[in-house]
Amino acid sequence: MRALKESLRVPDRMGWNGDPCAPTSWDAWEGVTCHPNKDETALVILQIDLGSQGLKGSMSEQITLLSNLVTLNLSTNSLGGTLPSGLGQQSLVRLDLSNNQFSGPIPESLASATHLQLVMLNGNLLEGRVPEELYSIGVHGGAIDLSGNKGLCGVPSLPQCSLFWDNGRMSTGGKIAIGLSCLVFVCLLVLGYLICIRRRRHDYEFAPPHDLMSMAAKRNRYQRQKSLMLLEMESQHAKGLPSPYGPQ
Repeated sequence: MRALKESLRVPDRMGWNGDPCAPTSWDAWEGVTCHPNKDETALVILQIDLGSQGLKGSMSEQITLLSNLVTLNLSTNSLGGTLPSGLGQQSLVRLDLSNNQFSGPIPESLASATHLQLVMLNGNLLEGRVPEELYSIGVHGGAIDLSGNKGLCGVPSLPQCSLFWDNGRMSTGGKIAIGLSCLVFVCLLVLGYLICIRRRRHDYEFAPPHDLMSMAAKRNRYQRQKSLMLLEMESQHAKGLPSPYGPQ
């Protein structure tokens, strides 16, 4: 609670000193309500109500350690910064952070708080995709107000979210699209390279035209006939016979 006091800049006039749930001083902290736990063995903080108190700090991550917190009201102050990443204790039922200057995304942990019945985030600077589970609170009988946050998107009454950007960074869809584009580009490069290599190989594979092959065949036949004639002449000469091709 000391870290929470410092981060929220709770004024000294509210008496946030000592242990808010000590048996001798419980309920002494203005805006803090303690009650016995389920086993009635100790007092625990169930409610923090600091609406319209002129707070100008931020919300510490330490608030997520209040595992029995049922109500958190910090509305109509000048609080800024991002919401704690673990905000959304299972005990939380009512959350009012309206009319402040909170920025950044709505933490996914808030969507997993199964007992939430009231979520007031209107009048801030929040941005990014709204978890569908959180928005469904209004469908199941609860109340949720996200108005006045120009950067929120993704649920009815709000703009569609950009494909490539979500919560100020590259979205999952954008990463997938860029990854597929790179894969297609690399495949095209490899295919072009293989086609070039194949064409170069064909450039060295010379195939004689049909006319040249025909002429070569005729020449070969002529050479064979000439060789046979010479052999026959030599044979006739050896036998002393007159040559059938004329006088010698």
